[in-house]
Amino acid sequence: MTGPATRLTLGTKLSYATGNVGLQMLIAAMNFMLMIFYTDVALVAPAVAGAALLVGKVWDTVNDPLFGWVTDRTRSRHGRHRVYLIYGALPLGVAAAAVWMMPPGLSPWAAFLWIALTYTVFDTLMTLVQLPYQAMAANMTRDYDERTSLTAYASMGALLGFFAGSVFMPMLVRAAPDARTGYALAGSCFGLVAGVAMAVVAWRVREPAGDPVRPADADSPAMWESVRETLRTTLHNRPFLMLMSAATLVRLGLTLVQASLAYFVIYQLQGDKGDLPRFMGTLLGVVGLSLFVWKRVVDRWEKNLAYILGLVFCAAGLVALYWVGPGDQRLVTAILVVVGIGMGSHWIVPFAMVPDTIDHGHMQTGERKTGMYYGLYGLMDKLARTLATVLVAGMLDLTGYVPNVAQSATALQGITLMTGILPAVCLVLAIPLLVAYPITRSRHAEILRHSGTP
Repeated sequence: MTGPATRLTLGTKLSYATGNVGLQMLIAAMNFMLMIFYTDVALVAPAVAGAALLVGKVWDTVNDPLFGWVTDRTRSRHGRHRVYLIYGALPLGVAAAAVWMMPPGLSPWAAFLWIALTYTVFDTLMTLVQLPYQAMAANMTRDYDERTSLTAYASMGALLGFFAGSVFMPMLVRAAPDARTGYALAGSCFGLVAGVAMAVVAWRVREPAGDPVRPADADSPAMWESVRETLRTTLHNRPFLMLMSAATLVRLGLTLVQASLAYFVIYQLQGDKGDLPRFMGTLLGVVGLSLFVWKRVVDRWEKNLAYILGLVFCAAGLVALYWVGPGDQRLVTAILVVVGIGMGSHWIVPFAMVPDTIDHGHMQTGERKTGMYYGLYGLMDKLARTLATVLVAGMLDLTGYVPNVAQSATALQGITLMTGILPAVCLVLAIPLLVAYPITRSRHAEILRHSGTP
């Protein structure tokens, strides 16, 4: 059984990281390829696809905080969070596969309903699994630097999954007899891998004994009143709000890049779909190598300063994409190296900071409402991802994008803005919030002393 300051074994860290392989494989495939699948393969109008995806995020405004509250109060012989991994792994894999199996020839309204239904079901199951998975990490150790170590392993697992989702998806599609069949087969494979990965975590990782859940009694508030009270106290945690706001801006910017990159490579750079795996592999390979560097930086610097340094690198590279012309493949490769170095900080630093803000909330209230914190953080993360996808769809529609043909100058300008300049602006806006972030290594030690944690 692990205690608050216990060092985690290598086997525990590797087993926990396995879950991120499956989850991030699904996320990457959808970030990079889902919109171009809808517009160029399923031939759905960008505005219709974007509006349908937005339906799921309306439900997300309820389900993330609600499920966070539920997990905080779950009692199970399998653990407060692990139980959701045990029973959610298989349904998540099936729902993930269904997203990529859109029937041909649907009318605009039928396409809207199909996308809205399949994506909303998938997103709900993703919340039920991913939220408890992330919340487990916050309770596995409360040591400031050990959390960074656990996050580094989890980030490496996430990177492997992200690489598989972004690089193997276009390769599998190209190997299939036709694109529609390729996406369906790839989606089924990714769903299977995600389900197995979460089953491994449920099998190999045991939850530590956490803080007790307050028992319900006759004077307990009604469920929704209780949810609102938990939400209110969570939102009074100033360091958490600052970190969540900054990470949301960064997520918005990076998802804009991911959702636009395929369009940028094919139409602005005038490459072909075979170039996508190479560019994505370069970007994610650099991110992976940089994780080892960022781990050392975070061990020596404060976490917020390391995060800021990474955002400066990333924003500088994204701005440079604005001047890329047709055929400048070497220049794009060099720029992606710079972007990847900076992006690596986002893969490790904020996920090591969230548990520190939860400790701050524990000091304030006397309760560890881990599920609610990750529910809110996950909600804002997914809203940012969807908003980015909707913005890309809106820009394509506004600038007159036509699939599978040479684009007009206006459409190319929109694609370039969504790939470089606008994402860089999002990253720069996050920096002042991180400058003001108050939890340092010494402050975290004080928080643990005040909350009675050894």
